[in-house]
Amino acid sequence: MDKDNYTATKGDRDKNRRKSNQKFFDTTFFKNLQIQEKELRQKVNRYPELKDYRSGGSRSKRKIPCWAAFSYFELGIITNIYAFLRGDLRKSVLIYGYSKKNYGKEVTKQMDTWLDAVRNLRNVCAHHNKLIGKTSSVVLPVADEKDILVTNTDLFSRIYALKKILSDKDSKQLGIELDRLIKKSKFDIYLFEILPTDWKERYDRINIL
Repeated sequence: MDKDNYTATKGDRDKNRRKSNQKFFDTTFFKNLQIQEKELRQKVNRYPELKDYRSGGSRSKRKIPCWAAFSYFELGIITNIYAFLRGDLRKSVLIYGYSKKNYGKEVTKQMDTWLDAVRNLRNVCAHHNKLIGKTSSVVLPVADEKDILVTNTDLFSRIYALKKILSDKDSKQLGIELDRLIKKSKFDIYLFEILPTDWKERYDRINIL
């Protein structure tokens, strides 16, 4: 909730993109973030479990912890929080959440695309829109995994993004569930080119972050 934690331009070198990012940050993203945080405090009937953070509550002067707020924030808000964070904070998020290695600027940009891909996939499914035969946002693979993707805008690229951001345990379960779903399908997904025929081999070659 502190503007000092963000880089409104996203540090983009392109003048037009910097201007566009700044405008979106000021008019849309940060304003929506403030509105959603305010609603968590004020809508008593909708969020009774957060009563301690409201006026008169034992924690009314404290900020709602991000782990609690993220349970209620829309996915778009969460992905934009990461996208606009200062570079040092973006790296800190990765170090804390993953293998605790040092992460460079390239990985933080790749993570942006993975989160966008997951958000796109979620939105399509949530609104019962067409998933097959359409392209979505670009997914950037890590340098030694470029040959895993067929294209960087198809359904498999969304699956790639999911595995990159999931834990090792959850990514293995995703592969199992996807294989199970394909076997239960009443039509040939390969005939319709929904996924590459060697998707399992490609999936297994995707390394966790």
